Amino acid sequence: MATLYIGCSLTQAPEGFKQNVEELKQTLRTNGHTVLDFIGLVAGTAKDVYEWDIHQCVEKCDVFVAICDYPAIGLGYELGVAVEKLNKPTLVLAHTDAKITRLVQGIECPNYAIVRYSSFSDIPKHIEVFVTKSK
Repeated sequence: MATLYIGCSLTQAPEGFKQNVEELKQTLRTNGHTVLDFIGLVAGTAKDVYEWDIHQCVEKCDVFVAICDYPAIGLGYELGVAVEKLNKPTLVLAHTDAKITRLVQGIECPNYAIVRYSSFSDIPKHIEVFVTKSK
């Protein structure tokens, strides 16, 4: 089992998406993973959010999972830190209909993959495959 950090858009994402992410995190915990939680939109100051998300979540996870269905500058920053600075195993997930910036599509690093999904219920199996491959 792995320590995972699930990053995603919060500011631009609809409530249903955010609820799906919370349910995904619970499923992954039930499957035996440790899942680190971001602060979110209401708790702490902007500095608290930065310190927590980068130093307590991105730095300490075994695998960073970025769900790129909605635009998010914060997620882009986390992705850059995970891939370029920390060389973390990183899985980018996006719905088949989501538009992903070509910059993210162009990353070529070991332990980095982009996977498209058609249903949120498919995500746990994609994460399991990636975690197994990245060990």
